[in-house]
Amino acid sequence: MPSLKSSIGNSEHISLDDVCFLIAVKIDYDDLGQPIPTETNRQIFCSNLSISRQEFLAAGQLKHKPQILLVVDGDEYDYESILEYEGIRHSVYRTF
Repeated sequence: MPSLKSSIGNSEHISLDDVCFLIAVKIDYDDLGQPIPTETNRQIFCSNLSISRQEFLAAGQLKHKPQILLVVDGDEYDYESILEYEGIRHSVYRTF
């Protein structure tokens, strides 16, 4: 398995000492068939790293503007597409 540190350009130990919330959205339907979204939040530990020039360029080609790069434990992440960090919601557009 390739090293995560080489992918993000950081050869030092990554300390997961910050907190973010992963938000899962479940869609239920009422009696009329209208969707009712329900959110569940999970608090996990993370580390905020700077976005590399290569990552910023690759995201720009996909019409994204990356704001943060968060490293989380792979066992904690369950393909959520929304996260909240420091009170701001972000969408997840790429994982590695």
